[in-house]
Parts: sequence; C-alpha cells; structure tokens
Amino acid sequence: MSVRFDLKASLSYIIILSAAVVFASFYGGVLPFTLLFGIILFIPVSVICIAVNYHCVLVYQGLSSYRVIKGERHDLKMSIENTGFIPIHNMELLLHSDRCRFEGIEDGERISIDQRSKTEINARVECIYGGTYNIGIKSLGFSDIFGMFTVRLNVPYSFRAIVSPKITDIAETHMDIENLINSVGSKSEIRMEEIPGNDMRSYRPGDPMSRINWKVSARNNELMVRVPDKQDTRRITLILEPANVPERDQDIRFLKRRDYFLEFAVSSAWYFARRGLPVLMIYPAGRITQRQVDSYDSFREFYNDVSGGNVYRSDDEKDRMHKLTQERRQAGYGNETAVLILEDEWPGEDFCIVAG
Repeated sequence: MSVRFDLKASLSYIIILSAAVVFASFYGGVLPFTLLFGIILFIPVSVICIAVNYHCVLVYQGLSSYRVIKGERHDLKMSIENTGFIPIHNMELLLHSDRCRFEGIEDGERISIDQRSKTEINARVECIYGGTYNIGIKSLGFSDIFGMFTVRLNVPYSFRAIVSPKITDIAETHMDIENLINSVGSKSEIRMEEIPGNDMRSYRPGDPMSRINWKVSARNNELMVRVPDKQDTRRITLILEPANVPERDQDIRFLKRRDYFLEFAVSSAWYFARRGLPVLMIYPAGRITQRQVDSYDSFREFYNDVSGGNVYRSDDEKDRMHKLTQERRQAGYGNETAVLILEDEWPGEDFCIVAG
C-alpha cells in the first residue's frame, strides 16, 4: 500500500480548514461549526469509503493460455466488478508496465463503476522477459472526491503467467569451444555401455544368455548376440543453478537476470540438440532433475520443463543443488566435462564456467 498526496489540493484543503476555524471562532453558531466539523471529518469519511470500495471490488484477469512466449502478443481480458452499494469514482488502474507492453489500456487509466455493476476491458499484452511472474493490473488507486490524496492497494487477485524464453544462439560462443567439441563422439576401447546395442556377432562360450537375439539367430541358423556399444570417453553435462529469490523480492532486476539465465540455458541445450549430440541437463524443477537432450523431441521436453520455472521445493533442495555445483566445479570430476551456468553470478565472468 502507498499513499500519494496532491500538493495543490492539500494546500487548498488546509486553507479551507483554516478559514473554517476562523469563521467558527468569530461567529460561532450552528452553521459555522457544522461547516468546520464537515471539513474535519472529510478525511476519515473518505478513508472509510475507500476501504469499503476496496473490500467490494473484484478483479478478474487472465490470458487465453497461462503459458506464453516472450515477445508475442496475446489477448488479456480484465473484468472489474463493484459488489458494494457505493459507486466507485475515478479508480486508477496501475499496470505491470515494467515487464509488459500493453495495447488497448494505459497505465494509470481511470474508470468509474456504479454500485453492483462491472466493467470489462479487452487489451493486448506482450511480455518482455522470460520467467514466471505477475502480469496485467498490479494495483488499484482510490482517490477522495477532490483528489487530495490517492491510496494505492494491490489487486485482490493477480494473474501469474509462465513466459517461455526465445530460442536464440546467445550461448553458442560459450559452447563452441575445443574441450567441449572434442569431448563429444570419442569412444572408449575399454569401457562399454551396460545395455546391449544394435551390433551383432556370433555367440561365444561365456556370453550371457540375455544378449542372444533369438530372431536373428533363427534367421542365420546360428546363435547371435548383441554387442554393447562403446562408452563415450567423456560426457557433456550442463548444470543450471538458478537463484532462490522469494516471490515478494522478485523485482525488475531479478526478472532481467532470470530472463537472460533462461534464454542462455535454452540456447545451450539447443546448441547440442540441433547437432544431435547428447548432453545431460541437471536443473531444479521442484526437485533436482536430470534429463538427456540429444534430439528435437528431448529438447522440447526440456524447454517446456525449464520454462515452467526453476524453483526449489525447499531450502534443503537449494543446498543440495549448490553442493552439486561446487563438486562438479572441480576439474577432472569423473569422465565428464561440466558446464556450470550460475544465475547468481550474472553478469560476471563466472556466469558460465567450463570445468573438466
């Protein structure tokens, strides 16, 4: 809640109040004191009317889809209803204009609503940043009859949209480096995958029975077994560590940082997916989640998952994520090359670190 005073109207009120005091002091009587008490009671009565109006106003707003894409325009429907018996005059609509562009409605626009009636507003909105945040009407401004002061209160109901980031190539220069490229596609001559692959050879004594391909064996009139694929010498792992900021503290600076973080993460995954190269993504989606991205379909699953919001279900989950990041930050961890994307370090040099 915030209160804004109009200087000219406030000075006019003080002058009128002073004049009423002088008038009542010199002349007395019913009329002068009625006028004086009416002027004195003007402010508390106005405050009571504002409280009643706010209690009786209902605001509904929403998009045709709660999940949208950054930079695209969508229809925003707003319904404002006055359920009380007092009309609402010159109510100010304050929008989330720091994160959205609007068409069909202006920030600070004023409307009036009769008792027990409602008005509907159809507008177009474009979300500027990727992430999950409130859009539409942010707060309502109620003024007294003479516009001496305006009380701004948050809307009783806010609409929270999921804004998917754009798929760009902003991370390509960070991914297209020698130790990442050389790590992909190299096969070990010693280590094998646990699951048999598609290659076949004749059965040898000691081969597990589970590896026998009975259909191929029947066709070739000899026992044939599936041979495990050779294991990659190194694996690429992208670890995303978003900041853990409470909703009440998510200001415009946080939205800008989260927008870049999401776009960078999506761009990093897309770099490998469009080349058909496997990359293991580790990120929080309530709990710490692991997903391999190596194709367009797997990329879309990751994209929809990460666009829904990088959140931790508890502080313990955040601590686990941070511990995992610090472990993978050490060069030579296992047989992987880890790329760490740390939101808290934006826009510093440690925002994206290649370890291994």
